[in-house]
Amino acid sequence: MAFIRRAFQRGIAKRRLVSEKEIDRVKGALTLLEVGKLDSIERLIDGLEDPSWNVRNACSMAIARVYEKKPNNLIVQMLHEELPEAALAMKLALIEALGKIGHDKSMPILLDILKKSKADLQYAVIMALSSWANLKLIPALIEVGESKDYLTRRAALMTSYNIIAEAVPNTTLKELMKLFHWIVQIYVETGYLGPLLIKFLEVTKEEIDKKIFPVALNEYEFTYLNELLDEADFDPKKYEILHELAYPLLF
Repeated sequence: MAFIRRAFQRGIAKRRLVSEKEIDRVKGALTLLEVGKLDSIERLIDGLEDPSWNVRNACSMAIARVYEKKPNNLIVQMLHEELPEAALAMKLALIEALGKIGHDKSMPILLDILKKSKADLQYAVIMALSSWANLKLIPALIEVGESKDYLTRRAALMTSYNIIAEAVPNTTLKELMKLFHWIVQIYVETGYLGPLLIKFLEVTKEEIDKKIFPVALNEYEFTYLNELLDEADFDPKKYEILHELAYPLLF
């Protein structure tokens, strides 16, 4: 009986998605979020073209939920195929769905969009990339974060923080040290990753590869790190390491 009831609900939901009333279309998408199956995806993708953001957002969430319940590469493929010709509003919804799904085959597609598109799509891609705890994404985020407007930069910093924070338990300090300057910028502008910066100051001088620090920190960044260390641990050795990392060409 439950199977029959869900099938009945899906049928009603699909009809609601083409209703003239926005609230009905939203309800249809949210119903498919709960009971949708693979055969609901095509109708939900159509819903990503809806003039209402509420409907597009509900359809995006429903697509991701259907995939989460029963992963199927066909869903990802269908979303990929829609991207090239989609209008801006639909592209934003497609990117959101791909980010929620987090399939590895979506990563190069999203990175290509990040590289070639304007700020509106870039912002959506940056937020979507939070789904992958992959440090290989950081260079692309640094590039876009250093050359774009404040909101895009802020998104790049926050997504980088999410990726790095999730990667820390499975990554060596030496590997993370390569991102030192970007991590400093994340800390200065968001207040996050302070404990990781303190860990960097626990290394020895011999462990510091100055080749990966071609430029010094600016005075503003150095002041922030100095204050962080003042609050955390008054250890002369850590201050020495801070100077090594902050001004690698001078020491």
